[in-house]
Amino acid sequence: MKLSRFINNFVLGIIFFSTLLTFFISIYFQYLNFQSDKIQIKKEFLEYQKTKLKNEIDTIFKIIQKEDQIFEELAKDSSINLSNQIENKKQNLLIWLSKYRIKENGYIFVNSTDGTPLIFDGKIVEKMEKYPYPEVFKKQLEASKNPNGDFFNYKFKKLNSQNEFDKISFVKRYEKYDWIIGTGVYLDEVDKELALKEELFKKNLLNLALSMFTLFILVLFFIYLISKRLSKYIKDNVENLTIAFEKASLENKKIDTNTLTFKEFISLANNLNITLELKNKTKKELKSQIKIINENVIISTTDENGIITDVSNAFCKMSGFTKEELIGRTHNIIKNPDTPASFYEKMWNSLINEQEWFGEIKNIKKNGDIYWVSSIIKPKFENHKVCGYTAISTDITNKKFIEELSITDELTKLYNRRYFNTKIEEEINRAKRENNFISLFILDVDYFKQYNDYYGHQMGDIALEKVAQIFKNKVARASDFAFRLGGEEFAILSNLEKEKAIEFAKMLKNEIENLQIEHKESNISKYLTISIGIVSTKGQEILNSDTLYKESDDNLYEAKRLGRNRVFIK
Repeated sequence: MKLSRFINNFVLGIIFFSTLLTFFISIYFQYLNFQSDKIQIKKEFLEYQKTKLKNEIDTIFKIIQKEDQIFEELAKDSSINLSNQIENKKQNLLIWLSKYRIKENGYIFVNSTDGTPLIFDGKIVEKMEKYPYPEVFKKQLEASKNPNGDFFNYKFKKLNSQNEFDKISFVKRYEKYDWIIGTGVYLDEVDKELALKEELFKKNLLNLALSMFTLFILVLFFIYLISKRLSKYIKDNVENLTIAFEKASLENKKIDTNTLTFKEFISLANNLNITLELKNKTKKELKSQIKIINENVIISTTDENGIITDVSNAFCKMSGFTKEELIGRTHNIIKNPDTPASFYEKMWNSLINEQEWFGEIKNIKKNGDIYWVSSIIKPKFENHKVCGYTAISTDITNKKFIEELSITDELTKLYNRRYFNTKIEEEINRAKRENNFISLFILDVDYFKQYNDYYGHQMGDIALEKVAQIFKNKVARASDFAFRLGGEEFAILSNLEKEKAIEFAKMLKNEIENLQIEHKESNISKYLTISIGIVSTKGQEILNSDTLYKESDDNLYEAKRLGRNRVFIK
């Protein structure tokens, strides 16, 4: 068989099967769309009816509540027997509700919570003692337990009919009278609409089939007439284009269009040349961008065990380590010893559970300098299993330095009053959440005004710095915080229990006096001393931060009143 004939038959076969396949795919997707439309119509119909039912009952409840409000206001100034009036009012409400209609088959039903029907089939019940459909009533009762009302489904007959239909109702309990008030709607209306749409779909499908078949015959005939003549030219151009494209791709050169005869193939070749140029350009840009990212974005990747497998140059610049020093190690190489183990436990809990982790990390460089990064760590997956982690970080060292300045007392380098106001709230909430102790120490340097007056403010500042250094050295746990509140007043927050808090306060008092800072103007010692007021209590017993601070401050006042250089706690 000649190649041209083969191409001719091949093209015809492809067109035939492509058209046939297109036809069946078109029908299939139209069928899927129709089925999807049916589901959507049912869903929208149901949601619309639910909203409508709820709005009807909510409106009725508002009217009844308004009537009750008016009745109660009138009853305040009335000497009429209220019990008779209430019964009359309830009967009038039932008469009104029995006449309430929603379209043709919609009505209001009312039952008491003990199962007595009050309005049934849109009529006031005179003699019926129990609801005739106990299973339906159970559903009503269950749905009415929701304070906002609820829906339930069941089968029920329409007014003036013995046939049962699917129905959805909304009920709500009116607590004042122990009534269950509801209304419902029958769901057979949507089936009628769907039947009409299905008939229309079948007609459209038949018309489409006839149109596609006619078009297919015309196209097939037309292709048959011209395919023989085009097959040879197509063959030559395809072969030339294929060879030229392969050569151009390998050598990154343009396709030679001189070997092509069809304008379409020449146009295609020109487009391919543009694509090749764009590919080469994109390749160069991508290399450039990767280089920029490598030099400026702090990135590290690890295996599932946290062993570093790669780092960016920016990571190396920030940490001071080389790639060779980092790869094969864990991030412990830059871990700051001040960071508590609980911080990393929480991080790994998130990562092990295949969740992203985001936060700020305090690290240490090779030369010992501290630096801060804001990092996001994402798990990497292979065959639905975690195979490693990628961390992308931003240098926030300057930001953290500024934050540190904003919460640090300039003279003593302790936390300042501003940070105290924030931290005390956090620690109270933590103590309440974990049901732990919280201890607040308010400390004051004894006769400090006299010290300043006698020795001068410069010596006073030096004395405060020495006192603050004791607090820094002794408040070493991650859960303890020392503050300068202003002047010679300091504060310490801790989770020590009462007895240990007293021991700790006495130790601080003795440490300050042991500094032996001369104080000739003190009435209690020849050295500088402090007084301490303490509150130590369970988190659940704290009303708020103000009361906690006031109680501690009152205890400081008592320590001063009793002679200073002492610890006081109630």
